[in-house]
Amino acid sequence: MKFGKKLKVLSVLLLVMVLLVGCTQDKPATEKESQQQLKIGVLPIEDIMPMLVAEKNGYFTQENLQVEIIRFQSAVEQSNAMQAGQLNGMVTDMIVATLMKDSGLDLRMTSITLGATPSEGRFAIVAAPGSSINTLADLKGKSLGISHNSIIEYVSDGLLRDAGIDPAEVKKTSVPKIPLRMEMLFNNQIDAITVPDPMVTFAEFKGAKVIAQDTSRNLSQAVILFDQKTLTDHKDAVSSFYRAYAKAVEEINNHPEQYKQLMVENVNIPEPIAKDYPMQKYPQPQVPTEEDVNNILQWMKEKDLLKNDLKYTDLVQEIP
Repeated sequence: MKFGKKLKVLSVLLLVMVLLVGCTQDKPATEKESQQQLKIGVLPIEDIMPMLVAEKNGYFTQENLQVEIIRFQSAVEQSNAMQAGQLNGMVTDMIVATLMKDSGLDLRMTSITLGATPSEGRFAIVAAPGSSINTLADLKGKSLGISHNSIIEYVSDGLLRDAGIDPAEVKKTSVPKIPLRMEMLFNNQIDAITVPDPMVTFAEFKGAKVIAQDTSRNLSQAVILFDQKTLTDHKDAVSSFYRAYAKAVEEINNHPEQYKQLMVENVNIPEPIAKDYPMQKYPQPQVPTEEDVNNILQWMKEKDLLKNDLKYTDLVQEIP
């Protein structure tokens, strides 16, 4: 009898232990399921650094948020993934964002990444070493390598018009791939090109001349956008994302050198300039201004790129 009772007690204890182990094993899964999740598509550009720092330092986790940063080498692949519903959001420029909205994708630009001040996110028109082109006026009748209907062409037109030059007076040549554009410049196959940093800095390193740059009037801004379903159904997750993002911005701006290697590992910076290439100073999250968006819309309408009469409010949403 005593042995039977002991066996019964032992069986009960074993059952309790099994149940406790089961509960312990289930807890992490439950916590993971309760985490808010976002998938953000990015390209290897400077604009993504606050996200990378937020990920590295656990700021997203502190917000009970799981952010999957999905890397793309091609803007086309990134846009296709967004249109296919594989992403909640992405980092892109305002031209791409507007074209996607015009195509029927319900999205909103929720913050700029760089470009709150003209010094952030430099684009420039550069001429080859030894070129006789020294000013924008010298570009009249010369070839300028760009990518058509893009932020590159928008910046090029803006710089030319600011100097009183009609863009039609310049022979714009479409060279969509930046490495090929650079190669053609240094092989004297084209007179000048428009590129963003860090390629501007690399071109200067190789002896090219900066003819004009958008550091006095900002023309180039990248943005973070989210689809409207995410903004409606997961608004708390987006707010959490931006709290972590803002914390990362402050951290980068206060300790830029601590994140230099992270930038080198994740941003396409040519090796010869990587060591000395400076970290950007990043702005706190903020929506693009109505003036900047309207300038984009006006340019796109002039080029007949839009099917719909889009307004600022169609494209932008501020996150509380």
